[in-house]
Amino acid sequence: MRLTRKFIAALVVGVALVALVQGWFSYQRDRDLFDRQIRGESAVLGRALGRGVADVWQRDGEPAARQFLDTAASKTGRLRARWVWLDAASPSPDAPRAERSELEPLLFDQIVTVRDPVRRLEYTYIRVVVPEPRVGAVEIAQSLEQVDTYLAASMKTQILGSASAVAIAGALALFLGVVFIGRPVSRLAEKARRVGTGDLSGPLQLRQRDELGELAKELNLMCDRLADERSARERAMEQLRHADRLTTVGKLASGLAHELGTPLNVVRGRAKLIVDGEVEGKDALDSARIVVEQSERMTALIRQLLDFARPRAPSKAKVDVLALARRVCELVGPIGRSKGVALEGPAEGSVERVDADDGQLSQVVTNLVVNAIQATPSGGRVDVVTRTVTQAPPPYVGGSSRSWLALEVRDTGAGIEEEVRPRVFEPFFTTKEVGDGTGLGLSISWGIVREHGGWIDVAARTEGGTVFTVYLPKEVT
Repeated sequence: MRLTRKFIAALVVGVALVALVQGWFSYQRDRDLFDRQIRGESAVLGRALGRGVADVWQRDGEPAARQFLDTAASKTGRLRARWVWLDAASPSPDAPRAERSELEPLLFDQIVTVRDPVRRLEYTYIRVVVPEPRVGAVEIAQSLEQVDTYLAASMKTQILGSASAVAIAGALALFLGVVFIGRPVSRLAEKARRVGTGDLSGPLQLRQRDELGELAKELNLMCDRLADERSARERAMEQLRHADRLTTVGKLASGLAHELGTPLNVVRGRAKLIVDGEVEGKDALDSARIVVEQSERMTALIRQLLDFARPRAPSKAKVDVLALARRVCELVGPIGRSKGVALEGPAEGSVERVDADDGQLSQVVTNLVVNAIQATPSGGRVDVVTRTVTQAPPPYVGGSSRSWLALEVRDTGAGIEEEVRPRVFEPFFTTKEVGDGTGLGLSISWGIVREHGGWIDVAARTEGGTVFTVYLPKEVT
C-alpha cells in the first residue's frame, strides 16, 4: 500500500498547489477589481463635486462653494469630502493629507490617489479651477474597512474552496488508489512472494485491462513456463539419479557375484548330500535347514539389490537413518570384503528419524560408502556413524541455528587433495580412471540432500583419510 499512499499524497499535493495558485490569483483579481471600483467611484464623485464647487464659487463666492461641498459630501454617507489648498501647510485645516510631492500631478489636471495604511483611508484629489491665484482641489477620503472586509471574506471563501477541493481529491484518490493500484499491487506482491518460495500454483486473475493487468498475465505465463521447466528438470534429474543407481548396481553386482559364490557352494553341497542319500534323519534335516538359510540369505541380498535399482517416485516419510545406514552397509558389504576393507555401520538399538525419501537417502549413503571403499586400500576401514549437532547452517542453506542429524562416512584412504576438494560436488568431475566413474554420484547426492533441506560437507581427517558428513534437519520431538 505504500505505492497507493504515494499516489494519494502526490495527487493531494498537486490539487492543493493548483487550488492555492488559483485562489491566490482569484484573490488578487478581486482585490484589483475592488480597488478599481473604489477609485472609480471616488473619481466620478470628485469630478461631479469639482464641477459643482467651481460653478458655485464662480457665482456665489468661496463660502457658498465650501457650504455646497460640505452639504453634497454629507449626502454620500461613506465618503468624506473637503476643500484643500495645495500650498497650505499643516496644521492648517485646508492642508491636504498627502505630501506635496505626491500631489504634483494635480498641476497637470491628473487625478491623484494616495493610500494611508495607518488610518486605513484612501484619499483622492481632483483639481478644481476657481477664481483664485492659488491651486485648490477637492479631497475625498474613503475608508478601506470595506476593502478589508471584502478581501477577508474573499480569502475565507478561497480557503474553504481549496480545502474542499483537496478533501474531495483526497477521497477520490484514496478510492481509486485502493481499487486500481493498492489491491492489485498487493495481490501481485503476494503472488511474487509465493513464486519466490517455489509455489507456482493458483494463477492471478486481475480484471482491469491496464499495465497491472498485463503484468499479472505475464506473471501467470512465467509461472506456467517455470512449472514446465521444473517438471522437465525433475524428470531429467530423476533419470540421472536412476542412471547413477544403475552404475552403483554394477559395482554392487560385481561384489555380490563373489559374495553369492560361498552360499551357492554350501547349498549345492548340502543338496547333493540329501539327493545321494549320504545323510539321513537328523543330519538330513540339518542339511535342509542350512539350504533354506543360505537361500534366504541370497534372496535377501538380491532383493536389496533389486530394490535399490528399481526406479520410484520420490515420497518423503519418517525414515530411521540408522536402520537405513545398516541396510546399506549390508548391501555394500561384499564390495568391501572383496577389497579387504572393513566396513562398520551404526550400532544396533538406537533410532534417529528424519523426514526424507527412503530411496533417495539410500542412494546418497550408498554412493558415499562405495566411494569410501574405493578410496581405501586393502587392510583399511570405513565407518558410518551418526551424531546430533546444533549449529547454524552455511549461508547458501540459510536459516538460524538448530539441531541437525549428522551422518558421517569416514575412510582411512589417501584423502582428497586441497585443490580438488572444492570441486568434488561438480557434475561430471571425477579423479578416477576413465570407465571407473561418471562424476555424477557426489553431484546427485548433493542435490538430493539440498532438496531435503540439508547439505554435505567434506573434510580431511587428522589421522589420514577423508570424512563426508551429511547434515539433515533433525525431527522436532
